[in-house]
Amino acid sequence: MGWSFRKSLSAGPFRMNFSKSGISYSMGVKGARINTGPRGTYVSLSAYGISYRQKISGPAPLPAPVADRSPGNADNNIASAPVEELTDTDSQAFIAELNRKCAQVSYAKGIKLPMLLILVALLFTSWGTRERIVQPAADTVFVRIQAFNGANIRQAPNVKSRIIQMAAYDQKYTLLDTANPQWLKVGVSDSAGYVNRDLAEINHLSYKEVKEEERYLVNNYLGYEIVLWVVGFVLLARWLKKVDKKRFTMELHYDMDDKYQQVYHQFREHFITFLQSSKIWQYLNAQATNDYKRNAGAGKLIRRISVRRLSENKVPAPYFITNVSIPCISLYNMELYFLPERMLIKRGNTFAAVFYKNLRITGHDTNFIESEPLPRDARVIDYTWQYVNKSGGPDRRFNNNRKLPVCLYSQYTFTSDTGFFEIIATSKLSAMDDFAGFVLKIGALQSRMRACYQ
Repeated sequence: MGWSFRKSLSAGPFRMNFSKSGISYSMGVKGARINTGPRGTYVSLSAYGISYRQKISGPAPLPAPVADRSPGNADNNIASAPVEELTDTDSQAFIAELNRKCAQVSYAKGIKLPMLLILVALLFTSWGTRERIVQPAADTVFVRIQAFNGANIRQAPNVKSRIIQMAAYDQKYTLLDTANPQWLKVGVSDSAGYVNRDLAEINHLSYKEVKEEERYLVNNYLGYEIVLWVVGFVLLARWLKKVDKKRFTMELHYDMDDKYQQVYHQFREHFITFLQSSKIWQYLNAQATNDYKRNAGAGKLIRRISVRRLSENKVPAPYFITNVSIPCISLYNMELYFLPERMLIKRGNTFAAVFYKNLRITGHDTNFIESEPLPRDARVIDYTWQYVNKSGGPDRRFNNNRKLPVCLYSQYTFTSDTGFFEIIATSKLSAMDDFAGFVLKIGALQSRMRACYQ
C-alpha cells in the first residue's frame, strides 16, 4: 500500500514543504502560488473552485508585436497571425513547455530505422552465393539407323542369326562395340544386339557443362539470431515508449468543488448544443463587390468551407493528460481546444493559448444567399435569383437562372489582441450563443481575479 506525508512551515508569503519526495519551497499568495521542488517547477492557480497545475522548465519569452488583423482591417483574408505570435502573456510558460515537449523526437519511433538496418545487415551477411552444376560436360557416341526401310537388330553378327528387334529409320541405339568390320554392337533394352554397318552410322554428340548461381545459408545460427533480434527489439521499444511517455507527458489537473462541477457540466452542455447545428462553416475570405446583378444581389462575396471535425472530447497531444473533457473545433488550418480556463490553439505541431479574459467573441445574425444544398435547420427569410435585375426580379437574359434562398445564419467572430482572428458561422440560429456567452463569463471572472504570472 502506498503512503505519503506532507507538512509545511509558513513565514509570510514564503512556505517550506516537507513530503515523501523531498523538500520544496514556495512563494506567493492565495490564488497564485509558484512551487519549486525535486519534481520540477509548478504553477498552481485556484479560484472559484478551480485549480490549475502546470510544470515549467524555464522562463517564457515575451510575445512579439503583431499586425492588426481585426475584422475592420483592409486585409480580405480571414486568418489569424502566425501561431507563434498568438499566445498571450498569461500562457507563455505553459505554451513554451508544451511546444518544447511536442518538438522532441520520439525515441521509440527513431529506433525503428536503426533496428531495421541491423536486421537487413544480419540477413545480408547470413547468405552467400555459389555455382551449381546443372548439366555436366559429356561426349556421347550412338548409332543411328539410316536405312529408310529400317533395319534388323540380330542376336549375333550374321544374317542367319535370330532377329531380336525391328529398328525404324532414324532410331538411335547406344554403341557398345565396333570390333567387327561388318557389324556394330548396340544396346537393346537390357541386352545387346548387332546391326549391319551398311544400314547405320556412328554419330558423336558433345554437351557443354551448364552452371547456375544459387544462394545458400552460411550462418547456421540465423534463426536464433532473428529470435534474439525480435525479443531485443520488443523489449527496447517498450522501454523507449516508457521513456517517451515520461518525456512527452503534459499534465493538467483540475480540482472542482460541487458547485463548479455543475458549472462545468453546463460548459459541456452548451458545446453539445453548438454541435447540433446542421452545418458549421469557417470563413476564409470576404470581399466586397459592386456586381450585384451576377451575384444574386449580394454586396459581399464570402469564401467558406465546412468545419472539418467537432468533438466533445479530444486531447491535443498523445501524452496530454487531464481529468476533464476538452471540446475541440477542427478548422481548416488549426484546431481549437477549449480548456476550462483558456483556449488552446494547435497548428501543425505548434501550440498557442489565449486566456478567456483575453479572448473576444462577437456574434450576430446575418443574411446569406445560399447556393449550396439547404441545411435542414436553416431559416429561409426570402428568395432571390442568381442573376437579378434592378427591380430584384430574375434577369431574363440568362438561361438556367436559379432561384436561391436567403437564409438567416448566425456568425461568430473570435479575436484577441495577439492576432487571433477566425469567423465561424452556423446554419442554426444562436447555436453558439450559450457556449460563447459562457466562455466570456469565465473571461470576465478571470479579469476580476488577482493578477497571476506564469
